[in-house]
Amino acid sequence: MTLLHCDIAPHHALPIDPETTVTPDMTIGTFRQWLTPLRMAGLCLSLAAALSILAAPHANAQFGGRVAMVAVEEAGEDVLSIFADIQGRVAAGADIAITATTNAKTKLGEFQIGDRVKAGQVVAQQDASDLRLRLDLLTAQLAEAKLRLTQTEQGMADDLVMIDLLEAQLDLLSRKAERANTLATRNAVSVDAVDTARGAEIRARETLAQRRGLLAAKSIQKQLGAAAIDRISLEIKALKADIADTSITAPADGQIVFIQASRIGFNRTGDVLMRTRATSDFEVEADIPLEYIGFVAMTRKLAGTDSSGNRLGLQLRVILPIQNVRTGTQTARFSVTGELPRTLRAENAPVTLLVPTTSPAPVVVVSKDAVIPVSGGHILFVAEEGVAVQRRIRLGNAAGDKFVILDGVSPGELVITRGNEGLVDGKKIKIGDPALRPAGPKGEKWTLNWNTRRGPASGELLIGKDKSLFNDEPVEIVRAGNDINFIGKLVLPFGVLDLDFNGTIDGDSMGGKLTIRGLPGGNTPVVDFTGTKGGN
Repeated sequence: MTLLHCDIAPHHALPIDPETTVTPDMTIGTFRQWLTPLRMAGLCLSLAAALSILAAPHANAQFGGRVAMVAVEEAGEDVLSIFADIQGRVAAGADIAITATTNAKTKLGEFQIGDRVKAGQVVAQQDASDLRLRLDLLTAQLAEAKLRLTQTEQGMADDLVMIDLLEAQLDLLSRKAERANTLATRNAVSVDAVDTARGAEIRARETLAQRRGLLAAKSIQKQLGAAAIDRISLEIKALKADIADTSITAPADGQIVFIQASRIGFNRTGDVLMRTRATSDFEVEADIPLEYIGFVAMTRKLAGTDSSGNRLGLQLRVILPIQNVRTGTQTARFSVTGELPRTLRAENAPVTLLVPTTSPAPVVVVSKDAVIPVSGGHILFVAEEGVAVQRRIRLGNAAGDKFVILDGVSPGELVITRGNEGLVDGKKIKIGDPALRPAGPKGEKWTLNWNTRRGPASGELLIGKDKSLFNDEPVEIVRAGNDINFIGKLVLPFGVLDLDFNGTIDGDSMGGKLTIRGLPGGNTPVVDFTGTKGGN
């Protein structure tokens, strides 16, 4: 590496006669004598400054002063509420208790806490021996009741026959008594004969009345027998249901959250065997600061996120009459709209709620693509007169595909939304759409590196069939076998430098000499350079 070096030669002072008085001519003469060394010193400083600019990091990173293509969007103004993050938690719904249906020995299924069960799935089995004995007894009672009913019906049929006979007998005795009475009026028979005939008629009427009374009683017995049969039948039906219920099933889909300690044991009716919880029966509970309660009640629909950033919709269900005096908050519960993320299907899972803290007011909003997270906060770039200006901002909440900006940007300013990934403060920009930028010429891509007095420098070379570029500027390349020569341009404040590369290509590497021309004072330092081949 060739370094520029300037030495200021010492100039001998003119001999002065001590007896000679200093004159203005002598003073002027002395200044002229020192003018040449001063010029040489200034030339060396200019040369050093040029090399410093050549090797500066800015020249290394933005060699050739390339302009970045960016897309911009005006910072808008919307009427929105300012939101704050409030920590909430998932509250589970009511548990479902699965209980014993009878007093009997119980055997639980092979379940553990956390297992999922489906509606109708058998989870426990109770011993039904006693119930089956009662069923046999009731079955016998039912048969007996049916026999009694049949007996009563048969007795009623017999009574009906007897009543018909008694009615016929009564009719006969009545006619006989009437004839006796007629004959008595004619003195054909005695009065005793008339009384005898009347007595027989009365006894027949009495027997008929008794038989009819028995028939009525048997009719009531028949109804009682039928009722007894219905009662026993219902008992049998209920007992069969109890026997079926000894195979205890889950009433609904859910996850087991409690199981009794003994897997086999005696349980009484109503003893809790296990508890399940529906996997979708969850709400979000949060302690809302009292000054925000009014805004929450007006908004009603809120958004929240889980620990992984998954969003969920919330709707206010109720504000509970429970306040915490120490924290100045009141508890509210929110229903989940849509599907609950799997990460939140657990009691006390953390949820971050976006709670409105103000009434709707004008706020500045920008596209989310414009915001760049950095250490200690967020920044964005504003396009001002062809230059990207970095702004540190105070970020608010999200509003759809935009962010609310609390400080740092004014409405109407052009914020850079695309092409801002590699921007630095003060970078020259050109407004357009980076995604629509036409593809450059194709060819061999090389990265050239060399060292100067101030440090390393680099440039990008593209060797194409129709067009070659050095730092995006056209160059003419002369190749003879593996030898290559071209002259690149570098624009600096004091002029344009020519970078004359002469090298040799060896596979994916390149090496040679770089001659720098155009420096102040006419110096042309020569340094080594190397190159590595990239993609096509």
